[in-house]
Amino acid sequence: MATSASPEPARRIRAIDFALVLWPSFLAACAASVLFFAAVDPAMLRDAGPHLFAGLDREAGYALGFLFFWGVGALASTVSIYLIRTERGGGRADPPGAA
Repeated sequence: MATSASPEPARRIRAIDFALVLWPSFLAACAASVLFFAAVDPAMLRDAGPHLFAGLDREAGYALGFLFFWGVGALASTVSIYLIRTERGGGRADPPGAA
C-alpha cells in the first residue's frame, strides 16, 4: 500500500518562505521610513502629489509611506526567494566552451 506524501513539509516550506519575505522587508521598511521621513514631510508630499491625497493627514502619510516601502521590500525579497528556488546548476556557471 503506497502512502502519499504528506502536505506538511510543503506547508512548512511556504511558511518559512513567507517569514523570509515579510520579516526582512519589514525591517527594511522601518529603516527606509526613518531615513526618508527624516528629510521629507508627508504634508509636503500631500501638497505636491495628486488630488487623490488632498485630505491626507501626516499620520496617514507616514503609514502609506511605510506600507509602500514594505511592499517594495517584500517584492525584492520575493524575487530573491524565487531566484534561489529556481537556481540551476548548483549556483556555478559553466566554464566557457563546456558542452
